[in-house]
Amino acid sequence: MANGENNNNILWIKGLWNGILAWILGFIIYMLPAFVVAFKMGFELGPKSENPAEVSEQISKAIPQMYQNNIWLSYGLIIVTSLLIFWRARKVIKKSSENQIINGLLVTAFPVFFSIFYNISRGFDLSSILELILFIGAGYAAGYFLSRKPEEVLKSNSDN
Repeated sequence: MANGENNNNILWIKGLWNGILAWILGFIIYMLPAFVVAFKMGFELGPKSENPAEVSEQISKAIPQMYQNNIWLSYGLIIVTSLLIFWRARKVIKKSSENQIINGLLVTAFPVFFSIFYNISRGFDLSSILELILFIGAGYAAGYFLSRKPEEVLKSNSDN
């Protein structure tokens, strides 16, 4: 009995950890364009300018402007993080024998709470609601699809 309880606790920890991992990976992918632009500007402006502080100031002005003026980067973050949540939820769910949907939703806990706290400070809009729906949907979908037995999938495919 103690071994089963211990295994259940490990899944909770693994679920939360995988949610944090999915969000961190999504944020790193989100920041890749900023690194590319910063390196490009550094190599272009560095040899031309004799003042490194001036180059740094130009880069620090260009990066936030790039993210403010491009809504597609925000949508990309939402989609990539949702896919990463689905992927990590599948990894956690494959190791559990029951409660696949709950374990899938557990992976979404950190990204959802982080998004809520971030959006409280900045204000909710359509993209923040879309973000929450996609994050929760990714965890739920992973749990739903992996909780179905292969016989159920074959039967539903043959009915169509």
